[in-house]
Amino acid sequence: MQLIKSLFCWHGVDNRKRFIIISLTCFVLFFLLTDSLTNHKSSLMIMLLFCATIYLFTTQRRLNDAKLKNKWSIIATASFIIAGLITLFFNDTVNYWFLLLALLPTCFILTYPSSGQEQYIYGYQGPVDLSEFQQIKKVNSHTSRRVEPTMHSININQSSHNETKYSAAVENSKYDQPTTSNINQAKTSKPNHFDLGETIRLSLLNHKYSRIALAAIGFLLLLIFLISLVVDRPQVTEVSPEKITEVDEVTVDFKHPITLPDNFSIMMSANNGIVINWQADINNNQEIWTLASAMGDRSCENIAFDKGQAIRPYSVSVIDSNYYAYFSPLDTKVLLQNIAFKNKFSLCGFNFSLKGSQATLGKSNFYANLIEY
Repeated sequence: MQLIKSLFCWHGVDNRKRFIIISLTCFVLFFLLTDSLTNHKSSLMIMLLFCATIYLFTTQRRLNDAKLKNKWSIIATASFIIAGLITLFFNDTVNYWFLLLALLPTCFILTYPSSGQEQYIYGYQGPVDLSEFQQIKKVNSHTSRRVEPTMHSININQSSHNETKYSAAVENSKYDQPTTSNINQAKTSKPNHFDLGETIRLSLLNHKYSRIALAAIGFLLLLIFLISLVVDRPQVTEVSPEKITEVDEVTVDFKHPITLPDNFSIMMSANNGIVINWQADINNNQEIWTLASAMGDRSCENIAFDKGQAIRPYSVSVIDSNYYAYFSPLDTKVLLQNIAFKNKFSLCGFNFSLKGSQATLGKSNFYANLIEY
């Protein structure tokens, strides 16, 4: 419990090791949750605020440890939140690179060494008492020591060792008397420790290298932006007139059409696969997505239900200002179960509510027999 309290301490200090472990944990945790909870924006918002709060506290403790200004904690936390919001609302693989850019303030703060000689416990020192963990460590080290055999309550090895140690100390004391020159030399001599982080920071802050660093960061931002534009651009494949004619002929063979409350319809194709139909805002007849070539609008790659498994259509076409999403007969029962019992789904960038879908399907003799209650 004390370790958890130390995560939310404002006036303590964190050394470099504890700071980087907590910071990376916040980033990685949010990254994994964003990838697994894509359809739960509210939950991801709560997790973003939670991770940002822990990150803010550890940044402030690191600033206390390095005796830096508090403005760096605001800059670092704001960059984390902005990168998280971009990743959250523009969910794409390229957007995860913004989380790496948010790590730049973390790396900069990490380069500063500790300013004091605090006694850290698990990398922390402050008002939260973690001494119990230190005591456990000391007790374990004492219990591992060997107990020498004694005779008449006197430890023979210890007494002989003490005598030897005492005689050696008396003899050496003749030669180890401190002199004024030795004292002055001890005061002036300080260990010269090489600090890699501080060396990197001082090099980058040099007027010569600072321009190179800023240019590299600007180039990286521009590169990420250009890549995101290329990846997000929908690849629409025009369909030849022959293919459009084939699709038009198939539409005549649709069976058991039924319209659901949120203005979309489901029907059965000639091969007993589910077809989902809704009105389009595109006038040209074209193929939007095909599984055979994996080309087209990537938002049509699968139909995503809330708390359900994503299912891929094998093709999505626009015919006479209507979308037609064709699914394999192997997925017919699974699709009907999800449409009947889930709350919503998204396909091709459109979101549909399934409220009242179970009652509508239950009124159909055909679909009611395919649904398992």
